[in-house]
Amino acid sequence: MRKKWFLAVLMIFALILPQNIIMAAEKEKVGEVTVIRDAYGVPHLYAKNNSDLYEAYGYVMAKDRLFQLEMFRRANEGTVSEIFGKDYLSKDEQTRRDGYSDEEIEEMLADVDEEYQLLISKFADGISRYVKEALQNPDEKLSKEFHDHQLVPREWTSTDIVRLYMSTMTFFMDNHQELTNAEILAGLEENYGKETALAMFDDLVSTDDPEAPTSIPDEESSSSNATSKTLQPISQGAVAVSKEINAQRKDYVQSSEELGVPLSVGSNAAIVGAEKSETGHALLFSGPQVGFVAPGFLYEVGLHSPGFDMEGSGFIGYPFIMFGANKHFAFSATAGYGNVTDIFEEKLNPENPLQYWFDGEWKDMEKRTEQIEVKTDDGFGKVEKEFYRTVHGPVISIDEENDVAYSKAWSFRGTEAQAMAAYMEANFAKNRKQFEEAASKYTMSLNWYYADITGDIAYYHVGKYPVRHEQIDDRFPTPGTGEFEWAGFLPFEQNPQVVNPDSGYVVNWNNKPSKDWRNGENSIFWGMDNRVQQFINGMEAREKVTLEDLNDINYHASFAQLRTHYFKPLLIETLEQHQDQDPDYAMLINELKQWNNLKEDKDKDGYYDAEIATFFDAWWSVTHEKLFGESLEEVSKMTNGITDHRYGASLAYRLLNEKETNYPWLQEDDPTEIIMESVNEALDKLETEKGPSVEDWKAEIKTMTFGKQSLIAVPHGEGSSTPIIEMNRGSENHYIEMVPSGPVGFNITPPGQVGFIKKDGTVSDHYEDQLQMFANWEFKPFLFNKKEIEKAGVNTTTIELN
Repeated sequence: MRKKWFLAVLMIFALILPQNIIMAAEKEKVGEVTVIRDAYGVPHLYAKNNSDLYEAYGYVMAKDRLFQLEMFRRANEGTVSEIFGKDYLSKDEQTRRDGYSDEEIEEMLADVDEEYQLLISKFADGISRYVKEALQNPDEKLSKEFHDHQLVPREWTSTDIVRLYMSTMTFFMDNHQELTNAEILAGLEENYGKETALAMFDDLVSTDDPEAPTSIPDEESSSSNATSKTLQPISQGAVAVSKEINAQRKDYVQSSEELGVPLSVGSNAAIVGAEKSETGHALLFSGPQVGFVAPGFLYEVGLHSPGFDMEGSGFIGYPFIMFGANKHFAFSATAGYGNVTDIFEEKLNPENPLQYWFDGEWKDMEKRTEQIEVKTDDGFGKVEKEFYRTVHGPVISIDEENDVAYSKAWSFRGTEAQAMAAYMEANFAKNRKQFEEAASKYTMSLNWYYADITGDIAYYHVGKYPVRHEQIDDRFPTPGTGEFEWAGFLPFEQNPQVVNPDSGYVVNWNNKPSKDWRNGENSIFWGMDNRVQQFINGMEAREKVTLEDLNDINYHASFAQLRTHYFKPLLIETLEQHQDQDPDYAMLINELKQWNNLKEDKDKDGYYDAEIATFFDAWWSVTHEKLFGESLEEVSKMTNGITDHRYGASLAYRLLNEKETNYPWLQEDDPTEIIMESVNEALDKLETEKGPSVEDWKAEIKTMTFGKQSLIAVPHGEGSSTPIIEMNRGSENHYIEMVPSGPVGFNITPPGQVGFIKKDGTVSDHYEDQLQMFANWEFKPFLFNKKEIEKAGVNTTTIELN
């Protein structure tokens, strides 16, 4: 029945669509834009004006990735369950709860500069142009997934583009930890009492770590957003609500990843100025970490019109480039993890739970009713859902038993279209001042990087950061009764930023931007043991740096066992103090010293090259358990991600080095004894399970695939079943040197450019043609100059606009 309906709709579309649409067919003819596709299928567009250029941009993106675009639009507008059923209803509900109406988006869009309004509109028109074209010839021009799910694509509007951008970026900013922190503190209080619990909590989630590595050197840092540690009362209902919200979040993340929408983001980047560069030219490295899916989350393109040349990649559905270069400068971005999201605890009226106390009076929550269509076995059903907002933002939970509700406030709420336009403005900038002006208008938390043809570099921690009440501990929910509201926002000039630092470089891996800059409840991201040290070490080891050096540094960071930076020297030192007690200790010392700290497989035998890595992993696991397992007991289920955080393990290092802490975690235990006990237990385990010799300890490599990890029943594409070695690496990498004539360098954007799959299952030649290159650390040239692009081109077509 569903299939007949799908075919009927396609026939109707074919009948009602204008018959004078020029079909692209083999030559993509739809206007006066030249499309040169290189050997990897990347389109380089040449237009006579920006309006035509952006319409062609939308068109080629839709041609390559229409199903992915459709899935991302539905994921961000809350209409997934209409296609895939009730399993995605919770995701749709949360998306609608936190999102905007069409009218609200249109109002925001109206405030955007007319130039960018036009380009956004033309970009949407380009996608729609391909949709119309595909509906007239669905068997050839609709990707296999449309047929599999009997899905008819819709045309696009500017509102769709802005919503996709703002929803996706809002999810990236949605790093609130306040309710989880309240649950952790409550669990500690239950076991240890209030005073001891607070001391333990202050170690686990410190207000700030002054020893954390920063992107801006201390002596050049003048920014500050410090707050006090005064602890406001926490409601009895916070713990129950935390469990509810975390469950919702887990479900939301899982369903989002099944749609190919990445929510666990990271990213690294480096810029090198003329003084540090071997060639005297500014350098830039970019490694956005937004997951490994097929088709990829990033879309590569070249955009060229009179006075404007840009090459690089951006997130699918975005009408601008986020990682690349124009002829004046190279640029990139990483997630800022700045504190732009707060949870407010609303006091409810016991007589009416839909009223909350604010500024001395009961106020009615704003109510909105949404109809969500859900696919069922019998056809379709509708779910009616009511959502509420307070003055602070969407209500994420109502606890009538404790007379509290929790709402979520984003500092950038209502400015997302402005931020989108700021990114577009940055694309068109011609110098650092213009780039900085665009950065000052961007309201979400990112790090922006700049490297230009004069040799200058610059770094900006962009975003709109609230001035919080001095009596509030921002690690926990803020009382929403009106006394503790934000007192405005910091001026952009106070955000961490630096131009041409004395070090000659800036590196970042989502770490602390400057010494005095905090990120509230997410301080666990910015500890003294931080993964960015891999990049700092690589830079400091070299007097001068080349693009090849940047690639070597990135390679090392991608395969490094991150605990080795601080803990391996400590382990070696302790073993040397006891090496006369056991002959195995000397062997371990020798192996550890020879190890390059990498978990790599250069000989491609399916095993990590360094057998000692297996021992180190086992030792760390035992050590971590000894440090925190008994102390935290049941609470450890919530805190393991803090004490063994993927960015670093700062508290563990403090304990093993006997640095001052608020709580005596080790009690009477000696850190040296813990280290050696862990050595012996790890040795016993390996000798029992694998054998007595270090050569017996080889471990099979961990592998990853693009898209198959989370693709269950709802693909955003077909994914890829090709396994490659696991890497802590950017979803794409590009390395750019800004020579006087413009950018040169190399890049890779796996798995491939084109996500289109024919109805019979035949995949494009460019579906995963960069995948094995990525696995082998091979690259393609970063094409920018037209002569080079024409030389590298394998297919040149024309798009004729009517």
